[in-house]
Amino acid sequence: MYWIGLCLLACGFLAVGSAGSSTAKDVASLLDRPLKVIHVSLPRDKENPQARPEVRCSYYPAFMVKEIDRGEEGAAQLSILPGRNPMCAEKNAAGEKVISPDDWTGYFRGAYGDYIFFDAEDGWNGGMGFAVFTPGAKKLFDDVAGQWRTVSGAALPGPTGIASNRALALRYVRVYGAKCSLAAADGAACWQKVQRTTGLEGPAPDCNADYAREQRRTPKTAVLDDPTVIKYEVATTMAGKGTHITAIGGMRPTCRPED
Repeated sequence: MYWIGLCLLACGFLAVGSAGSSTAKDVASLLDRPLKVIHVSLPRDKENPQARPEVRCSYYPAFMVKEIDRGEEGAAQLSILPGRNPMCAEKNAAGEKVISPDDWTGYFRGAYGDYIFFDAEDGWNGGMGFAVFTPGAKKLFDDVAGQWRTVSGAALPGPTGIASNRALALRYVRVYGAKCSLAAADGAACWQKVQRTTGLEGPAPDCNADYAREQRRTPKTAVLDDPTVIKYEVATTMAGKGTHITAIGGMRPTCRPED
């Protein structure tokens, strides 16, 4: 659900306690620094001698995030263990919360308070997929980011009235895949659909040159009807009432044919 009115909430979070400026950043630099990271080597695979299999464990005050990396695309397992100092081992421990591959596959990226970030295995149309999970391995949200601006938060009262949790505010350039083409004959109708979904306002971005360039590159394939990828800046908030994405005016939207 996308609420334009929540820009005020998101911008309020970003103005106080922001972890970065408005320039593009690596999201890892905006997140909390782990207390420590442990690497445990695993036996080599004779059929993949270049790989260096290992277990990576990143420790935070209340949990540890474990990756079993066998050197293939994406970690073989992503999991979360409660506690400050659980053992880093390939074998799963009692109480270990394993991320279901149906929810996410990829790599651990970092944590911000009780929000745990994972990246996708690979990029998509100039962006990188990411997901945010709880320490209980519940997925809260996923999207695709082209550039990161800020990660910030605000205290939320815990069950005993103590501020133990943080609402989360993210600002980034979103890579959005439309289900239609802005370059097609019905491009105007496509833009209206995009506006209803994203909250973008104003005229559609012009990606005719990008479609023409792609048509020259693949002259035997008609590309005008290929779905359009749109990049635009958003403020995303996660709090007790759910996740909300708001289009903001940090940059003019751009578009291109989907790869």
